[in-house]
Amino acid sequence: MSQSLMPTWLFYSIIASIVLTLVLNIVPRLFPGIGKKAEERFLDQMEDHVSGKPHSGKSGVRVFFPWKWMLAASVLLTLLLNLR
Repeated sequence: MSQSLMPTWLFYSIIASIVLTLVLNIVPRLFPGIGKKAEERFLDQMEDHVSGKPHSGKSGVRVFFPWKWMLAASVLLTLLLNLR
């Protein structure tokens, strides 16, 4: 029985990375005005946030997201999977 040179998940990860890179480079060329519109919306939201204006339709509840724990868990799991 022969073993492949590259694990299956690594192959799919590389393919997904290439596809995502291509999509993110092609979409702005297909829709040239979309970047400017997104930038304007982002800047408007930033101005509202800085000025303290409440967002329309959104509550003032802050959601706790444990990004530090998620990052540490991701690194730990990656190491565990690669050592296996």
